[in-house]
Amino acid sequence: MRRSGQLRLAVITLMALLYIPLSSQAEEGDAHGHKHHGKHGMGSKSIEEYIAMFEDPSRAEWQKPEQVVEALELKAGDAVADIGAGSGYFSVLFAKKVGDRGRVYATDVEQGMVDYIKKRMEKEGLKNITPVLCEPDNPGLAEKSTDLLFICDTWHHIPERPAYLQKIAKVLKPGGRLAIVDFKKEPTPEGPPMRMRLSREEVVQEITKAGYALSREFDFLPYQYFLVFEVKGEGPGPR
Repeated sequence: MRRSGQLRLAVITLMALLYIPLSSQAEEGDAHGHKHHGKHGMGSKSIEEYIAMFEDPSRAEWQKPEQVVEALELKAGDAVADIGAGSGYFSVLFAKKVGDRGRVYATDVEQGMVDYIKKRMEKEGLKNITPVLCEPDNPGLAEKSTDLLFICDTWHHIPERPAYLQKIAKVLKPGGRLAIVDFKKEPTPEGPPMRMRLSREEVVQEITKAGYALSREFDFLPYQYFLVFEVKGEGPGPR
């Protein structure tokens, strides 16, 4: 993928992760009046301003991060990949859950976010997080390195998702899982424009078609679906 395409996807993903309330202008821009800037850059906001939005305490009211992590039933020593980690919002919680013997791969397409996670690790004394600068179409992880792939509010921005599913299947250890959290395709107080969303049914269909099986589903998030898949049979392949 050419660099201009990578930059465009990085910016769109960042904008989607803002969880901006929908308004009558949602199809054109966001509620703060910002357009999706595409290849022209991130607009007037700095990385620090985006991070402040990601880490806004009010997010916890509807994202319920601790409850999400508990639902995944991680064990000490597990390896977790947080795809599209942003500021490390979930990565830090995963790191504390899997303990010193575990490992969290915090991947992001934006160098500024990866650098921030590195600083956050030092500040919070976390040594079991590995920040990874990845490509939009490749998680950049070793084969059979991960027990859980976690993708929160990023799945609908991944290009060529069927091909991506093949790649991440190789990253999973035997018995590994893929967890998807994303906004429902219906009006919600938080979230990206409707045109950017994928419905729960669309996500289930494309992932099961690729050779995964839906193993668990949680309904405690008010604005998002929360799906957990496992690789079935001999793994993903043409169906």
